[in-house]
Amino acid sequence: MIAVHVTSEVYPFSRTGMLGDSVFGLAKSQASLGLDTVVFSPMYTSAGCYEPYDLVQGRDITVYAAGICYFFTTFSTQLDGVRYVFFNNEELYNRRYIYGTSSYDYSDNDIRYGMFCMAALQYIREENIQPDIIHCHEWQAGLVPVYKHLFYEDIKAKIVFTIHDITFQGVFGKFSIQSLGLPWEMYNIEELEFYENISLLKGGATHSDFITLLSPTYAKEVQTEENSFGLGSFMAKFEDRIEGILGGIDYDRFNPETDQFIKMNYNADTVQHKLVNKEDFLSETGLGNTELPLFLLETKFTERKGLELLADCADKLAEIPANFAILGYGEPKFCSKFKEIANNHNNVFTSIGISESMLHKAYAAADFVLRPSLSDPCGKSQMLGMRYGALPVVRRTGGLIDTVVDIEDGGYGFFMDGYSRHDLIKQINRAVDFFQNKAILFEYAAKVMRLDFSWMRTAEKFILLYQRILGGS
Repeated sequence: MIAVHVTSEVYPFSRTGMLGDSVFGLAKSQASLGLDTVVFSPMYTSAGCYEPYDLVQGRDITVYAAGICYFFTTFSTQLDGVRYVFFNNEELYNRRYIYGTSSYDYSDNDIRYGMFCMAALQYIREENIQPDIIHCHEWQAGLVPVYKHLFYEDIKAKIVFTIHDITFQGVFGKFSIQSLGLPWEMYNIEELEFYENISLLKGGATHSDFITLLSPTYAKEVQTEENSFGLGSFMAKFEDRIEGILGGIDYDRFNPETDQFIKMNYNADTVQHKLVNKEDFLSETGLGNTELPLFLLETKFTERKGLELLADCADKLAEIPANFAILGYGEPKFCSKFKEIANNHNNVFTSIGISESMLHKAYAAADFVLRPSLSDPCGKSQMLGMRYGALPVVRRTGGLIDTVVDIEDGGYGFFMDGYSRHDLIKQINRAVDFFQNKAILFEYAAKVMRLDFSWMRTAEKFILLYQRILGGS
């Protein structure tokens, strides 16, 4: 079986968040299970991330839309058993940022990713790859199913379309239809039309064979108006071909037993060695006092992550006998606010922009991981925390429901049922009280370290889904 993943980003070549990590983890794990795995992605030549890899120049690809010719040079390399093919167009991709700045997106993102989608299909045709599955990720790959339906029916692959976060829908003005070389007949409520604009995510969902999300709970939530950003009734009509398959984390990259970034390696049997890493991290960040619990919040600073709750709780946090490390990047308003909080409170450390070293050290040091999201498609930080023996303090939503069980229910975490400052402080205080019994704390830390949130588990389920779609057992 051959599977081709089409994505706008993939670690370590390009990354803005979970999408790049997810495609890398899934593809690598599928290849290790024997699946012939290929990844297609644009080549962001300004990123400088390709230099360590042996890139081989390949076929040139030309596609046309609205009378304009778009020329791509392809480059390929092998990594962890996966073949990567990058599509280079200097005008489209040689820019400082991948999608735009934190303040605005590039105005031609419809063309940048629409033409990438068409070039991907053209490459498959000209190279005669004959994939069994084309796995498209997020709205940036949403026109692959559309163009295949219109112009590439000779490609017989089944299409799986994964929505990583329905917040991002690829919405553009309706006249993008012309620029993208699409017929106006597609401007209808069942295909592309979205409140007098167009949505590339809608196109991808409509013309794919199967839709997946990286959480069983989130797959149900997006079929409701409350959690779908205007697409609830649209998504609900695909109920018979939507499935949530829980995402994962890279167990090779994040492994406390072999991690080269941390002070002392450890596993579930030697979890008490976390104390050495905690001392090292507190010394580096200036937080001090290893006898206090350390709470870590690590995320991309965007709406709906519960960041406004944490910011509003700043004075309350100062009263709690605990330390707080806030690591992230993203929207300037959150970056400024958390810098200000750290300046005004001795028990809060903030890092805007996260080095790989800091990321690993923080998780190895943390006693608890905070993720108070209003909604959460899958979540990564709670899984990383548990991988390193930190207990999750999370809100009951999306993928957090699929990965965390409250201690009172026989589990290992602390759930916020509501979405308020009161709910957040209540659960932080529960965790602080739990921290006082170190023997029990280490017992639960070892317990969460033995849970399996690896991409290998996810990859196995996706391969079974592919087989099912193709008519196998």
